[in-house]
Amino acid sequence: MGRAEYKVPGGKLIRVRVETEAGRVRGVKFTGDFFLHPETDLEGLEHHLIGVEADPELMREAITGFFEERGTILVGVSPEDFVKVILKALRA
Repeated sequence: MGRAEYKVPGGKLIRVRVETEAGRVRGVKFTGDFFLHPETDLEGLEHHLIGVEADPELMREAITGFFEERGTILVGVSPEDFVKVILKALRA
């Protein structure tokens, strides 16, 4: 299991706990002091990442694609910030 946190320039903090099995995400949980709307998209993202190969480019595509498709409004963070923290956790 990997854990990481990332402090976004300007203040917000994203934490993640990610579990992998056979090179794929088995479970993921994001927490922190960021905001997004609708709030249910955070749980949706966590479910969306299950089964994704733990590869940097595939993670980036999965996360940015999810937010673009949903039209999620992010406050104080960007999709790339979620990418940075999960990649950091996967390296841990």
